[in-house]
Amino acid sequence: MAGEEPFRLSHTKLETFRRCRKQYWFAYVSGMPWPEQEDTPAALAGNAVHRAMQKLCDTGEPEDGYAELEAYLRMPKHAAAGPGTEWWEQARAWYERGIEAHRSIVSEARWAELDSWAPSRKLGITVWSKADRVDRLGPDRWQVIDWKTGKFDLDDVVDRQLDLAHVIVRTVRRLPPEATVRAVAWNLRTGQQRVRELTRKDAAGTMGYLGRMARVMRAEEEFLATPGVHCGFCGWRDRCADAARLETEGLDALWDEEDELPALEDFAIE
Repeated sequence: MAGEEPFRLSHTKLETFRRCRKQYWFAYVSGMPWPEQEDTPAALAGNAVHRAMQKLCDTGEPEDGYAELEAYLRMPKHAAAGPGTEWWEQARAWYERGIEAHRSIVSEARWAELDSWAPSRKLGITVWSKADRVDRLGPDRWQVIDWKTGKFDLDDVVDRQLDLAHVIVRTVRRLPPEATVRAVAWNLRTGQQRVRELTRKDAAGTMGYLGRMARVMRAEEEFLATPGVHCGFCGWRDRCADAARLETEGLDALWDEEDELPALEDFAIE
């Protein structure tokens, strides 16, 4: 890989490749401008809470978070989650749980929105990730938190996200080999926490996985689509023939006209 530019990796890029390689092609290979994303009210409320939690971590004063949350949701383009909507109330409720979470953490120092690139010349990659909050709990004990506000989270996806955040924290803060990191996905809507206890060996394992995935992603040439439920959330779906075909033809696309399929009345309940 000598002379090659480092292959850039992020959690979003990796998950896009794993979910649908056609979507990955659109987003990272085609060179097309990304479609404009329209945030849902739930996403707006979640963004507001993340911004509020950043201010709370910065100063430790809840009113700073309230001010940021309300100013963000009062913006005209965010009216779908603005004052008088259910999402305005939801956002305030989630932030109040965030205040409780903040007060429960005892640490020597803390940082909000820690993000960076971590290069590996040996592997030919550079990795980007962000931690919503990082705490030094003791000399060799750290914690990294990713705040969540969704109805549910997929455990394997969350684990991979936490593993990348762990690598970034260990690199940026230059943690000693013996330091351990408690990586937490903390859902302020449900109160659930998913916790991974991680060591330097785990970080090395993550980097090995990323290096191997980079080889797979570099070598990909077909970029076949994997149409499914996620197409409804994909900004590229209007340009994707595979998504359109699934929507209009469904399972019937598998069969030729001469194939005999059971008629609907064959399934009638007597």
